Amino acid sequence: MPEWDRDAWNLNPDSVALALAALAPPTMGLVMREAFYGTRRFDDFLRRTGMSPAALSSRLRELVTQELLVKVPYKEPGARERAEYRLTEKGRDLMFTLIAMIGWADRWLTGGRPTVTLRHQGCGALVGTILRCSKGHDIEAARDVVAEPGPGARPVER
Repeated sequence: MPEWDRDAWNLNPDSVALALAALAPPTMGLVMREAFYGTRRFDDFLRRTGMSPAALSSRLRELVTQELLVKVPYKEPGARERAEYRLTEKGRDLMFTLIAMIGWADRWLTGGRPTVTLRHQGCGALVGTILRCSKGHDIEAARDVVAEPGPGARPVER
């Protein structure tokens, strides 16, 4: 495939930038991590993320606005009604990105000592990411992928 003239194309809004912005500041990622691990209630998020109550409230509100989490009311016997936070379909789809990030961090940042192991619930095998093209070929290295303008790209006006 020929190399594309990157300067000839405006990629904004760029998919990478949009995805990173959805998890900025980094504490957004901490809240989503906990949601994937099954955390639902404010006090549990608070304890497990180490965030201040005000910061956590802000992050949860933003994640609900982005439709990554949804608030669901619950009531303990004898207590007032409160909300817990559950992943939406959009939020659950983000799991694959986080699994890829975990794999990258485990390889390059943890010194070979990952803090979490992900296993398939059905068989117990380790879970990781595999990149595959639409024809079924596994992608083994970054050099096996080429970028080109997508349908949302616009030619730069000169």
